[in-house]
Amino acid sequence: MSFEREKIQKFTLTAGLAVFLIGLGVYAYLGLYFRYWADDWCYNADFKNLGFLETLRGYAYNVTYTPSRYSVTILAGMFYLLGVFGLQILIPLSLLLWTLGLVRLFKNIASISGFSLSTLQAVLISAMIVYFSIYFAPHLYQSLYWNTGFFTYTFPLVLTPWVLALVTDQNASKPKLILVALLSLLAGGFSEASCTVLVSILALYTVIAFIGSRYQKPWAQKTFVPSLVALTLAIIAMALLIFAPTTQIRAERYGEPASLPELVTLLFNFTREFVTLSIKDYQQLLILLLAGLFSFVLSSKGERQLNIPKTLGLGVGIFAVAVLLVAASLTPSAYVERGLPILRTQIIPRHIMVFAFVALGWIGGYALRQLYAPTWSQITAVVALLVTLAFPVFTIFTASKYVPIYSQRAQLWDEREAKIQVAIENNVEKVEVIAIDGAPVGGIRDFDPPGKRGYWITRCAEDYYHIKLQVVLP
Repeated sequence: MSFEREKIQKFTLTAGLAVFLIGLGVYAYLGLYFRYWADDWCYNADFKNLGFLETLRGYAYNVTYTPSRYSVTILAGMFYLLGVFGLQILIPLSLLLWTLGLVRLFKNIASISGFSLSTLQAVLISAMIVYFSIYFAPHLYQSLYWNTGFFTYTFPLVLTPWVLALVTDQNASKPKLILVALLSLLAGGFSEASCTVLVSILALYTVIAFIGSRYQKPWAQKTFVPSLVALTLAIIAMALLIFAPTTQIRAERYGEPASLPELVTLLFNFTREFVTLSIKDYQQLLILLLAGLFSFVLSSKGERQLNIPKTLGLGVGIFAVAVLLVAASLTPSAYVERGLPILRTQIIPRHIMVFAFVALGWIGGYALRQLYAPTWSQITAVVALLVTLAFPVFTIFTASKYVPIYSQRAQLWDEREAKIQVAIENNVEKVEVIAIDGAPVGGIRDFDPPGKRGYWITRCAEDYYHIKLQVVLP
């Protein structure tokens, strides 16, 4: 490799890392304005009045919120101990954990496949996936900056790469199997949608590893047992979610679920619509182009012999698996409600499609580099890449516009909190508080006066503070 080529690749990699890490930094900074809303007050009231263990036992009888999702209770209880500070560090820590989990997973995949991938390239790919998964989230605030919503739908996306990284790690040990089992049980207990996706991924990998082990593939023989353990615990997690007494009670509110023929029809239509809209969205297709250009520039011609049929098959396979996982994420809502999941849930299928676009782009760019790479193409690709990087730079500026909105909400929340604490210190029986409008962030429930839909939130907050709240609407 020439010195000039090394300089170009280093510059390209540095530019890409800078853009996406800055982008993630903006979303991490917005986490400083993270506060409690809606169901959070019910969790907090129970943690404060009943204690952690009794709140966890609510799995069997509490229908005020959703304690059947036991992993949400566990994580919310851990961070409850830290108060608002726990909320403020939650997003930065989670983004870091999410990115590192993907890095570890990609390094394992590269080791298994023999594909050349440096650590910094794995960081770039991972940061790109995490950033765009957040940027394209249909309801950013409820998916990322609402405690209950974040733990229910987004945090399982943080843990899933770590489950898969442990499964695909070829260093076998008993402690690793125990960790795989515990992490799978935890990762599967956040929500029905995320658990269905986790079970689907692990089932698919277990089948692949089983077939590979029959052909004496070392990687398959070393990872089959961990994958089987992870799959078993994920299925147990699914059973704990589905057959929880509180789940059965809540299910009665929706009436009869969809029949099997109806479910198949609904899933086909919902999945086709979701995937089609993703493909038609030029912004998401830019992810494909961006990943392809990065791969083309950062790869070296002649790294390995390219098998065109296998490469095409890999691309088709990735797309097919993505479609399958999108369908899996839509299955619970299609079955129970005969509809698409609420917007905050759709960060799960959106993440799946972003992952697929990045993977397909990277493989496509690598393949093109091996097949056709005249000298002029390198400079042309770099120029095209720098132009295309304007898109994520633009999205970062777009995301930064949330700062004053989120900051104002946090300030209003802090002022209200201070007022309530003063009233408590003065032994006042009732305090007047202003409900904070959720419209500027796309909608999130806050305190409501009696007779309004969100009054149950006020009741939970009263149980938490041990004071009556006279709510005034803005």
